[in-house]
Amino acid sequence: MKALCARLTLVATLLAALAPMANATADGPDAWRVFNVASNDVLNTRVGPGTNYFVIDALPHNARGVQIEYCVPTVTQTQFFALSVQQQQQLETYPAWCLVFWNGVQRGWVNRRFLEEDAY
Repeated sequence: MKALCARLTLVATLLAALAPMANATADGPDAWRVFNVASNDVLNTRVGPGTNYFVIDALPHNARGVQIEYCVPTVTQTQFFALSVQQQQQLETYPAWCLVFWNGVQRGWVNRRFLEEDAY
């Protein structure tokens, strides 16, 4: 009986230790980096999600540790699967724009295609 209790305690301890790691990977990358911007250029940040908004700031071509607050367009999983196939396909054609922070400061909106996971 003592051996069984010891094994159950060990299993519970291991599961508890692994749980935070599973949540961290499920939530997505912790940081992003600027991607596919020429070394002599910058990634403009805008006051809204689209090129029709004016530029308010810029990120260097090699910025790392960029944090994403959220991206648009966005729908929940339930909303997505409630859409028709045609609406799902249309949603995929919209460019994704993300509100980003860098060096602890909100910088503005950037096109998601210029960000990739930062593995540092």
